[in-house]
Amino acid sequence: MSEQLLYAISTVGHMSLDNFYSAFNNILLNKMPDTELNLPEIRRSSIRFLDALGHCEFNFEKRQVFVCPPALVTLPVSGLPKGVLTGARTPSIIKKLEEFKSSNKDTVIISTVPQVGRQYFLPARIVIETINYDYLDDISKAAGIYSSLKEPASWSLANFSLGIEKLIESLLFEIRNDLNWSKEYFSSETLRFSRSAGKNSTNDLISYTNPVNQQLYHLIWDVQKAAVIDRDWGRYIVLLRHKRNVLLYDERRHNLAVPATVPLPRFLGRSAALCSGLAPERAKLGSGTRLGLPTGHPVDVYHSVPPSIAGLIARKLSQDLIRCNIVIDDNGVIA
Repeated sequence: MSEQLLYAISTVGHMSLDNFYSAFNNILLNKMPDTELNLPEIRRSSIRFLDALGHCEFNFEKRQVFVCPPALVTLPVSGLPKGVLTGARTPSIIKKLEEFKSSNKDTVIISTVPQVGRQYFLPARIVIETINYDYLDDISKAAGIYSSLKEPASWSLANFSLGIEKLIESLLFEIRNDLNWSKEYFSSETLRFSRSAGKNSTNDLISYTNPVNQQLYHLIWDVQKAAVIDRDWGRYIVLLRHKRNVLLYDERRHNLAVPATVPLPRFLGRSAALCSGLAPERAKLGSGTRLGLPTGHPVDVYHSVPPSIAGLIARKLSQDLIRCNIVIDDNGVIA
C-alpha cells in the first residue's frame, strides 16, 4: 500500500492537487476501515513528509503536485557509504536496482525498511550500502537515476536554507488594516493557532482564511505594520521574538524532537529527514520531561541526526537546542 501513491504520481510526473487528494483517498479507503481514519491528519502528515523525504513537491497556490526526479543521495553516516533512494519510484527502477545487486552480491546491500507508523502514507525507505562511493555511482547509472555523492544531502540542504535573521531582513512590512476574514492567532506559549488573540495581538502571526477559495494567508504583525510570511517560518519568528526555544536534542542517541505544531521550514525539514531517509516518529512529551514545553504536546522525532546538522538547523532558526534524553516508550511518550 505504501508504494502505490508514489507509483501513481511517478507515472504521470505531476498532477493537480485535487487529483492527488482523490488518488490518496481512494487508495487509503480501500485499505483501512473508516473507523480507523483521521483522514485530514493522515493527509497533512503524508504531504509534509513526501516533501521532506524528497519524493514530491507541492505548490498550493497553483494547486499542483510534482514528483521529484529519482535520485540516490548519501546519508551522513560513519563507516561504509550509504545512499537512500529519493524522488520518483517505479517498479522498473526497483527492478534495475535488484539486478545490479544480484550481479554484485559481495559489494552491495539493499535494505528496504517500512516507514514508522501507519498514519504516514509513505513509501518504504530504500537504502543502498556499498564498499565505496564508486559502487553507489555505478548503481545509480545502472538504474538510470541521478546521484549526489560529494556530501550528504542533509548537510547541503541545511546550508542552502535561508537563515531566519536574513529572512526577517527581507520582509516588507507595510501599514495595513486588519483583514475582515476568519482568522487564528499563533501562540508562543501553547505552540498552536487559536481563535483567541494573545496578550500582544499587535505583534502576532495571524492565519487568515480567504472566504472565496478557502486558501490560507499569513501575516506577521509589528504593531500597525505587517508582512506576508510563510506559515512555517512565521511561527519561528514569533518564537524568536519571545525568546522561546522548542527544539529538543539527544546528542548521545542523535534524536531531534520538533513540536509537531511548529514543524521545521521546508529545506530544514528535508535536511532532518534525509539524515536517515525515514519520516520522523510521532511521540508525546510526558509530565516528567520538564523542558518548558506543554505536557502531552505532540513532537516529531527525527532519528540519526548528527550533532553538526542538528546544530546547523538550530542556528538557521536562531534556536538554542534543549539537551535532553529522547527515549520513546511503548506508549509513544518521552518521559
